[in-house]
Parts: sequence; C-alpha cells; structure tokens
Amino acid sequence: MRKYFFIMLSVLTFSWAVLFTGCNSKNATTGTLTIMVVDYANNVVIPNELVYIATSYTNLQNHVWMNSLYTDANGKVFFHDLSPIITFYDTEHWENYGAMQVYAGIDQTAILYVNTPVTKK
Repeated sequence: MRKYFFIMLSVLTFSWAVLFTGCNSKNATTGTLTIMVVDYANNVVIPNELVYIATSYTNLQNHVWMNSLYTDANGKVFFHDLSPIITFYDTEHWENYGAMQVYAGIDQTAILYVNTPVTKK
C-alpha cells in the first residue's frame, strides 16, 4: 500500500508541475493598452484618427509623446510593451484626453469619448 502511495504522489506532483507552470507569465514587465475612440454625440467609432500617448499631461500638451498610432476600422488602437506607469492619451483632431494606469502583464482597455472636433493649433 505504501508503495502505491508514493507512486501516486509522484505522478500527481509531476502532473501539477507540468499543468500549472504555464499559468504564470514569466518576467512580465510590460503591459498592453487598447484605446477605442468613440464620438460621444453619435456613439460611433472614429477610424483613422491619430492617437498619442505620453507619460504625463504636461508631456501630452508639449507634444512629447511616447508613441502615436492610427485607429483601425473599429476605432481601436493597440499600444504594446508599455512600462507600468500612468499613460495619458489624446487624439489629433479632438480636444479630449484621458489617462490609464498600465500594469505589467495585463491588457488594459480604455474608451475615449470625444465631442465636437476642434482642429488643434
């Protein structure tokens, strides 16, 4: 009986090690931020809009951006491999902005509702 107990214990330990080691993201140091730009008045997404991200609101106003990308046909833009910081975001043609905390190993999603378009100077 004792012999079977140790065999079963060994099999369960090995199975646990194989099955559950993939659940942890190893060395997760960056995160992903998805921003969807939506027109507040019409509740429609805005494709082909340039979205900027910055590390602070001051940097956002002074055009010191970390990255900038265009939204896709669904009004979404994906920023990958971001450091875990608060990220401020804004668009090219709208006067609205937002902020989101980026966490390591977590995919974040933000919706930026924009109002009447104003061309920035």
